[in-house]
Amino acid sequence: MFLISASSSSFSTRNESKMSGWNAYIDTMTAAAPSIKRAAIVGAADGSVWARTEDSNIFKATDAELKTFVALFDDINNVPSKGADIEGVHYVVPRTEESLIFGKKENTGFFAVKTKSAVLIAVYEGPNEVAAQVRKAVESMQAYLANAGY
Repeated sequence: MFLISASSSSFSTRNESKMSGWNAYIDTMTAAAPSIKRAAIVGAADGSVWARTEDSNIFKATDAELKTFVALFDDINNVPSKGADIEGVHYVVPRTEESLIFGKKENTGFFAVKTKSAVLIAVYEGPNEVAAQVRKAVESMQAYLANAGY
């Protein structure tokens, strides 16, 4: 269970200093799965950044890359044949589900999930065994945000 709240008025796509409520969700995900090295919550419609990891683990995807990435959910069944690009890295996509994309490259990977209005992206590092923990953290946050109306 997550005990964090944020209102939709607490974010701005241009002024990240106003996103502290959304950043708490990022902190919750990274605490639940320490192998998550970089993460972001972006708008499902346009890929605008609502929150992301900062400092030495800054989530570095460009605006154009995020716009293309969120569009993958519109044709999710074809993503495995093409793969996915995030932060300048091309990932093989061995698995998609209705609202989930799993990407893998060597000892790194990502899980991305979509809610009604947001896409959560978590990039992780580590052996295959950590993937289940990362997926659980991302899907738990997805469920929390969906229940909150996002």
